[in-house]
Amino acid sequence: MLARYVQKGESIDYRPTEAVSAGDVIIVSDLIGIARLDIPANKLGSLAVAGVFDTVKSSDAVPSGSAVYWDAAAKQATPVSGSNRYLGKAIAGAAAGDAAVRVLLNAPYQIEPDAPFTAGDAIPDLVDNSGGTAANTIPVITDANSQTAVASLAAKTNAILSALRSAGIIAGAE
Repeated sequence: MLARYVQKGESIDYRPTEAVSAGDVIIVSDLIGIARLDIPANKLGSLAVAGVFDTVKSSDAVPSGSAVYWDAAAKQATPVSGSNRYLGKAIAGAAAGDAAVRVLLNAPYQIEPDAPFTAGDAIPDLVDNSGGTAANTIPVITDANSQTAVASLAAKTNAILSALRSAGIIAGAE
């Protein structure tokens, strides 16, 4: 058996180490959920991972249909991606002065070809320092075949990063 149906997937089990209040937005690795009810510390509860929620938002306007991210430090939704986690899609526009935005939680994410996109944190090119430089971060590789393999991997990875920067998916190296 490769897989067995367990549940619809509208919510997941969650056991917090600290008490969680209803409406709290919780980040579990790369997944975002919202507590529907209070969950005491170390007790099993559940987080909604699907559905429509009104969430507190930043002072930015959020157009209907746009991607919305969760700023964990500020505890608010924002249209700015950066290092924030994807929350879902705005299903109703919210003006700059509005306190909340209506979000379809964990909605499928896609980049529209002509839509503006804000790249996240810059990813610098790889530097092959396997030959032993002053900024050496890996042991010196003396085997010629291994040196060639490392140089080839760095070149291929940098070509991928360049293509992602050209497409606006990641930011340029700073």
